[in-house]
Amino acid sequence: MDSLAIKDEQKLIADQKLRLRRSLMAVGAGFANSLVVLVAWQLGYVFFSVESLLAYFVISSLGYAFLPWLIYTNKNLSLPDPSLTSLQIGWQLLMVLVCMFFAPGIRELLIVNFLLILLFAVFRYHPKHLPILSFLLLCSYMLVILAQVIWSPVVVHWQHELITSLVFVLGLIGISLLGVEIGSLRVALKRRNEHLALLTAKNEQLAVTDDLTGLYNRRHLMRILRRQKSLSDRGGYQFSIGFIDLDFFKQVNDTYGHAAGDAALIAVAKEINRSLRDVDYVARIGGEEFVVVLSQTGYAEALRIAERLRADIAQLEINLGEGQPAIALTASLGIATYRPTETINDLIHRGDSAAYAAKNCGRNCIVGEEELPEERLNKSAVKEVEVGDVTFTVESVADLAH
Repeated sequence: MDSLAIKDEQKLIADQKLRLRRSLMAVGAGFANSLVVLVAWQLGYVFFSVESLLAYFVISSLGYAFLPWLIYTNKNLSLPDPSLTSLQIGWQLLMVLVCMFFAPGIRELLIVNFLLILLFAVFRYHPKHLPILSFLLLCSYMLVILAQVIWSPVVVHWQHELITSLVFVLGLIGISLLGVEIGSLRVALKRRNEHLALLTAKNEQLAVTDDLTGLYNRRHLMRILRRQKSLSDRGGYQFSIGFIDLDFFKQVNDTYGHAAGDAALIAVAKEINRSLRDVDYVARIGGEEFVVVLSQTGYAEALRIAERLRADIAQLEINLGEGQPAIALTASLGIATYRPTETINDLIHRGDSAAYAAKNCGRNCIVGEEELPEERLNKSAVKEVEVGDVTFTVESVADLAH
């Protein structure tokens, strides 16, 4: 679960970086438009007083800076549209309309900003929304002309405006059609990527889990142990492991069949998973043997958790299916706590030896590493066999073969 959380966090960071980059691009276009207004004002094309021009620059700059700030501080994540696309388009459009009204002499040049707004929307809006936005931009342009007819002393040359509007409409139609095609490709690519990501996640999940029980497999267990070891070696962190070996499980397979044995393993795996804390891990390493990794857990606490696991397994009533009686199983558990700077194989050896000792003590019990005799803790006195990248004592290898 922690790896999924890390991936979600990484995806969120990447999405926010992309949103911020696009927002800064929109800000750059906005400030470029402000620079055009300043030059036009110097040349006498803009009917702004000095005070009005300063007010325009201050208000527009605050708006341009506010939207990237929302993304930079992650406040946009609480909004319905975290990309802030509509807000950015709306603010850009408002600023352009103000410039068009007060600078009728360069209104035709400012039409380029409308086309840039539409291009910006191509990469964020659904293709079916682009014609609606084009119509909105056209209506906004007509409203500016109407406002100048009503409130501005500037004479409107209708033939010139008609030609300009016709060119503007053709531009909107062309970009809209192109945008619809690009948007359709973008949507199709997004769906394909989502499908690919789903397949990749599924393959990654299959690579780290046991096919039968859905628990982690031996290979991923070793990754977890290496990560826990790294945390512990830095200091101030403890973890323990527990080997869980089901008692007389071979009799279940011999009496009821392997399908019933599989059902029993699945039931026990679910019970172990249910009994553990969210910070703990459980893996099936073969046959009827499981290993739990108890994060932030010392030896005494590990024994208490192991006793709870033993009792939960013993009380579990396992339904083997229709026509089969319900059965109960017990488990023998061995507990070992990591010692700083030791190897993972040393830790596994002690846990495995403790589980083997629990078997010899009558089963359905727990043996901690501190209860083992000295010769059992001495690796040189016990023959070992490597299975994959994990080393087990010879007594456990027979169990792994079942």
